[in-house]
Amino acid sequence: MPEVSLGLIMILRDEEANLGRSLAPVAHCFDEVVVADTGSQDGTAEICRRLGARVHEFAWQDNFAAARNFTIEQAKSDWLFWLDGDNAITPAMVTELRELLPPQPAVLWALERLEGKGGMLWQKRCFPRSPKVRFTGRVHEQLRHPPQWPSLATPLVVRHWGYSDHGHAQNKGRYYLQLIEQMLEDDPGDFYARYQMGRTLFNLREFSNAIEHLSMLILDRAAEARNRQIWAHGHFLLAQAWERLARPDLAGEVLQEFLRQAPGEGLGHFHCGRLAYGQEDWAMAAKHLAKALKLGLEAPFVELDPGKTLFLAEYFLGRSHERLGSPQKAMAFLERAARRQPQNPAPLTDLARLLLGQGQAGKARSHLERVLEYHPGDRQALRLLARLEQAA
Repeated sequence: MPEVSLGLIMILRDEEANLGRSLAPVAHCFDEVVVADTGSQDGTAEICRRLGARVHEFAWQDNFAAARNFTIEQAKSDWLFWLDGDNAITPAMVTELRELLPPQPAVLWALERLEGKGGMLWQKRCFPRSPKVRFTGRVHEQLRHPPQWPSLATPLVVRHWGYSDHGHAQNKGRYYLQLIEQMLEDDPGDFYARYQMGRTLFNLREFSNAIEHLSMLILDRAAEARNRQIWAHGHFLLAQAWERLARPDLAGEVLQEFLRQAPGEGLGHFHCGRLAYGQEDWAMAAKHLAKALKLGLEAPFVELDPGKTLFLAEYFLGRSHERLGSPQKAMAFLERAARRQPQNPAPLTDLARLLLGQGQAGKARSHLERVLEYHPGDRQALRLLARLEQAA
């Protein structure tokens, strides 16, 4: 049986400054590299050809999906992986990806790490070349594939630095709004465009306008039936928008209605717990956060940073147990949170404070010294250490 081939597809425009980080390190790792150049005025096309890519000119149509589909149509490999000019993976990851390719059609997810902005999110990044697979949407394009194909989470991490410049990110957001408006003009019932409108407005901090679109989304039965993740995330964004407008009561109503319809959704309980924690309702926070961790928060989910979500669930649960007078339970969850983010001072200083209260000065000192190793000027750690020295 011949070895399956793996190709890289990219859409690029004026990415000369980025190609040394994105394409150059991995161009030789793929069986082919297909580039759609959408009108570069710099040396993008020449650099790509020098790196072995097949470069095709593609007239920009204000449609990212059309450009991505063009690269699929030009490719010849059995499996395709996509990157943008401001994305990067390592050669070792490409080798690992080859080993992960299953014998049957499937969609492989990777984590995208947003540099500068912070956070990570799941994305569909690799798929079989097939006429059954295409992107849809002028912007924030979505991969469509046969629904029976399994989704496989991989350990691959894609670096994305395109949002590290706040001004550039704002300009992108405004341009994307124009494209989404065109999508809604073409089809007012397009629930995915409605979701992206609400999400983009939320990211631009236009919360009242975001609420209008997200409220329409969560009532759309087509969205619930055809893409339950988008429908669910619409609830979470809507609740957060109400929070930003100082209406936690309305945020709570949105989340309670979601849990009424999806009681087994761990992320729903996580957001209810996070909201209750912010309102200092420690018992309700502990109830929902424990349920969230029991149901699981690791599965690929749109816009989810799984590491951060798990950290917050464990950290907030630990702090809630402390407020409820259960220091042993509190320390157990704070220790889990500290293992998840070893350089984060918050769980370590909280642990030190609780350990001091339990008379365990040696363990408390160890945690504080660890905090000060990474954060020499941390005021809370310095205060606790001074307290410990006075008591010695």
